[in-house]
Order: sequence, then structure tokens, then C-alpha cells
Amino acid sequence: METDTQNNMLAEFRNRYRLTSHEFIKVWKFYDADFSGFIDVNELESLVTDLVRSVNPSATVEECQHRFRRIKSYYDANKDGQISISELSDLLPVEENYLKRFHDLKMSRSDFDKVFDYYDKDGSKTIDQEELMGLLRDLFMFKGLEVNINDLERIKNNLMKYADENFDGVLTKSEIVQYCMANSKK
Repeated sequence: METDTQNNMLAEFRNRYRLTSHEFIKVWKFYDADFSGFIDVNELESLVTDLVRSVNPSATVEECQHRFRRIKSYYDANKDGQISISELSDLLPVEENYLKRFHDLKMSRSDFDKVFDYYDKDGSKTIDQEELMGLLRDLFMFKGLEVNINDLERIKNNLMKYADENFDGVLTKSEIVQYCMANSKK
């Protein structure tokens, strides 16, 4: 028989934690151990076990397995035995998409600076590749587009290829501005 604590495990986790897009991408990359672009059954079981034990460290294997089965049946929306990045977004508590503050993405320089600073999680004055993945995820979701980790990786790689002028593996504000200006004319 389930206790109230077990019933509310996911709600309690969601109330305690709010992931940024950057943290969400890190979680995705950690649990997508085979880099398939999906969280398969074994990866999901590991994620759910970790979630359950983050709320209840003394949870038994049976409790974890029960949660896994319930979460899999509920969050695997298309019942393909895999969790997509969109399905995981429904499961994990992610902060409100920061880009929603800029209704149509037509930004002033000040707005652009705020967005850049928000996604520059380490304060390095550059956007590294993981931070860029968080920004791209939010951009896709802001536009209401289905997001796929493989598409995000491809777009990130193309952006780095064409915008990273000094090939140092990170993007500065000026590199992003120059790339956007050059591509807005196309």
C-alpha cells in the first residue's frame, strides 16, 4: 500500500527543485548514457531511482521500481519505450522559459545582454557549448517547436562552426551579434 509520501514523491521533488535549461541539458546528457537521443528504459529506471532517492533516501528497490513503472506509463506519451527530450521536460521541473519575457524575440541591445547573461551560467562572459544547448532548447520551446536532442546538437555544432570566429569553443556576445546580423540579411 502506498503512503502519502510515496504518492507525492514527484510533487515533492518538483516543489524542492527547479532546473535551469542548462541544468536540464546536463541531466539529459548524464542519463542518455548511450547518446541515442532518447532516454531508454534502463536509463529511465536509473533516473527515476535517483529521483525517488533524492526525496526518500531509504526508498526500497520495490518502491523505486513501482515509481519507475508509473512514471514510464505516464510520461512515455507515445508509448515507444523511450523518453524524448520533450517528454522529459514534462517530467522534470524546469524553470519558466526565460525567453518568454521577450514576447516576440525582437530585442534591444539591453534585452540581448540580459539573455546572454542569463545563459552564461558560469559568468565567463562567453556561452559555452552546454550553455548554448540550454539556450537552443528554450528557443525551440518558445517557438512551440518539437525539440530533439540530436537536432539541438546539430544546430549547436553549426552555430559553433559559423559563429565561433576564433575557434575557441565558446561564443562571445560580439560573435553572436555578428552571426545574427549576417544571417538576418539572408
